[in-house]
Amino acid sequence: MSTDSASSQYQYWQQFTIQPSDLDYLANFLMERERPHTVDELARELVRYRQEQLTELARRSLSQGRVYHPAEAYHVGEQLIFPHLGNALGEVIAVRAGRNPEYEPFSVIKVQLEDDEREFVAELQHPHKLNELTLLPANEASPEEIFACCGDHIRSVLLEALEQDPQFVNVAHMWFLQGLLVEISPGSLNIAEAMLDMAGGGPMRTEELMEEIDLPPEVPEELRKFSLEYALLRDSRFDEVGPAGYALWYLRSLEPKEVLETPPLLQYVPIPYNRQVLDEAMLSLERRASDEWSELPATESPDESATIVLNYPHWRSGTLPLAPHVAHLFPTAHLANRIRFTFVDDDTGETFPGWVVRSGRYVYGLKDWFAAKQVLVGTLIDLRPGDEPGVIRIGVRPFRTQRGEWLRTVTVEKDNLLFEVTRVPVACEFDELAAVAVKNPDALDALRPQFSRASLEALLERAFSGLAGLSLQRAVHAMTLYSVLNLMRRVPPAPMLATLAVSPRYVSLGDDYWAYRGEK
Repeated sequence: MSTDSASSQYQYWQQFTIQPSDLDYLANFLMERERPHTVDELARELVRYRQEQLTELARRSLSQGRVYHPAEAYHVGEQLIFPHLGNALGEVIAVRAGRNPEYEPFSVIKVQLEDDEREFVAELQHPHKLNELTLLPANEASPEEIFACCGDHIRSVLLEALEQDPQFVNVAHMWFLQGLLVEISPGSLNIAEAMLDMAGGGPMRTEELMEEIDLPPEVPEELRKFSLEYALLRDSRFDEVGPAGYALWYLRSLEPKEVLETPPLLQYVPIPYNRQVLDEAMLSLERRASDEWSELPATESPDESATIVLNYPHWRSGTLPLAPHVAHLFPTAHLANRIRFTFVDDDTGETFPGWVVRSGRYVYGLKDWFAAKQVLVGTLIDLRPGDEPGVIRIGVRPFRTQRGEWLRTVTVEKDNLLFEVTRVPVACEFDELAAVAVKNPDALDALRPQFSRASLEALLERAFSGLAGLSLQRAVHAMTLYSVLNLMRRVPPAPMLATLAVSPRYVSLGDDYWAYRGEK
């Protein structure tokens, strides 16, 4: 293919739009195949169909008219071909002068197309991309070449059209015709509910449910499965919780409470702040904090493993943050809000269930594991993909010595927090700046309603004054301050850092250390 021809070919597909006839063709295609297809499969089939159309249109059109270019002049009765409209053929039925001081002189032609009348510019002396189009030979690029160049655009416009057309329905990224689905009776759904109830709520694969549900055997199995999944999705009793690639079903009423409702300690009420005051050092600390509410973009080149510094709200809730730098490790590409997967203990090989809750930006299921590993606030949690989809390996690093370690400790005395340094048993490696031992977490949590009514500035002062007293220099590291602040209220690092930056009470000492102004 020549460079000019390739450019013309790809320009057509880069400007590709969906016509009603395209959806009619895909409906007939699905009807003939009798099985659901992915949007990629449908898009490739549509490319093949359009290429056949273009070949036929080009063959018919070559003898019927000339290609429309905005720079050229036309007369009434002339036949024109419009490559950017799929080589549509039209007749010029009127010509008038154009009116726009920026572009004059030019004319406007009215064209009768197959379905309607449209107006186009002509005799335009300014550059226009349509001047570069020629009749599009359909056989110059293969569907694979077209998809390599323009697949994202074709997929996007087709997906939008399918979602807006009520005759098409989808389940787990598969598409079919609603009118051809197998009817699933209320009794069949009751059987599915009973099976899941006997399984403790789930999870169960669609194929397992189908074993006890009578569906027409003459219907292809893929269509029977798709029809059952579509019916289950529309019934509020059932939740599809499988990782991307296959469906798993669970009874919503038997899902853990912490999956259906965000644990109280994780609930974040957004705090207004000026992100422009954050410098590069502050942004670096924000990334280090592993906070799910950070406004950081997802990593462009994600690592195959990641480490999380465990903060107090997640330590108490038995959860992990779905932070930007770790989200890619978990099955989050699925459309479902709640996704069930499997954790594997890196040390023992033990498996246990985990739940991704996308709306709350957390991962649930670690209470027992935290207790068994004797983790504390600030512990380093290592994550990496398992050997199979929907499996995450998790581990901690054994602490270097069996002796206790001197750590910041917080104790509740009436309505006050007492800060001190005490020797604490430690089983796992931790971030020294984030580590905090909490002697009576129940008493601390009882004070959270009181803390929730206080301003961020007041809580920051409370944490800063307590921590400053533990250092001869009365300096406090921002990571330590973030960790302690979250004992009282759920606060991401950025609002805290912005408050430090603009407050007249605090001064930066460098290396993320802060002091009261006048004490540096």
